[in-house]
Amino acid sequence: MTTRFSVDWRGYFLALTAVFFWSFNVVIAQRFATDLTPVEFAFGRWLLAGCLLVPWTARSLWQNRHFLIQHWIWIIGLALTGIVLDNTLIYIAGHTIDAVSMSLLNLLGPIFLVWLTVFFLKVPVRIGQIIGMAIAVIGVMVIVTNGRWSGLTGSMWRIGDVWIILNAFCFAVYSFLQYKRPAYLPQATLLAATVIVGVMMLLPFLVMTTPWDRISSFSVTDYSIFIYLGIFNSVLAYLCWNNALGRIGSMKTGIVYYLLPVFSMIEAAFFLGIYIGWPQVIGGIGVIVGVYIVSRFQTPPVLIQASAKQRTNQLRG
Repeated sequence: MTTRFSVDWRGYFLALTAVFFWSFNVVIAQRFATDLTPVEFAFGRWLLAGCLLVPWTARSLWQNRHFLIQHWIWIIGLALTGIVLDNTLIYIAGHTIDAVSMSLLNLLGPIFLVWLTVFFLKVPVRIGQIIGMAIAVIGVMVIVTNGRWSGLTGSMWRIGDVWIILNAFCFAVYSFLQYKRPAYLPQATLLAATVIVGVMMLLPFLVMTTPWDRISSFSVTDYSIFIYLGIFNSVLAYLCWNNALGRIGSMKTGIVYYLLPVFSMIEAAFFLGIYIGWPQVIGGIGVIVGVYIVSRFQTPPVLIQASAKQRTNQLRG
């Protein structure tokens, strides 16, 4: 007998919103990445994000200071994987590998997240979810290879491949570490604490790689990029993503990530004039079908509540 559970559409909407904002990274990278270094991108966006988050969450940060200090290793882990390394490594990898390799290898992020959840939280994987993930991956492969499967074997391994795989793993670890957040700690407060630590970790790299005269000569376009990335790709996207993880779990949130190349392809066509052909259409349909299949398999509420209670007791203990 099959038991049906209600679908948390708000959780899916939050994950979709985050992925939509993140999808613009490809367009921005192709159009503006040569003007800024990876460290400048990372520091600028997160410094602005911190300026927005800290005043908003100052009272909550003070109220939860003992908890945050007590679990400083956890905060450093979030800052290192989600602020310092994630996305920064993508810009580094882009100097040595092609877009097809980057897109394919970055798909390892949600896959890493699923298996981290399975291994550490003992969340069962159903056959239907595996089938859905496989369909989504095939759909993305059709998109990024433009329907030419020979593109999967045409590239040799380079140092950029290692960087992008590490970036995908960092994204998965950051998302997985969100499960430790107790219900009484607001998402915005946790993100603010993570950003503060992340900016402090990025600052020495900025000082070592960027002279002051370059910082003082940033253009209006550079600051516009920082503003967009800081508000939409950092604050709003991360808050949406983290809340989605809490509402629908890491497995279903991770599969929504496969919609990112679909959005990116449409945006690239609109803003950069890139042609969309049948491989993009068919691949996009495959991704959507895969996401839908995975979303049909719900995690029983009892398991979600037990997991939430267990992680809260672990942190308080």
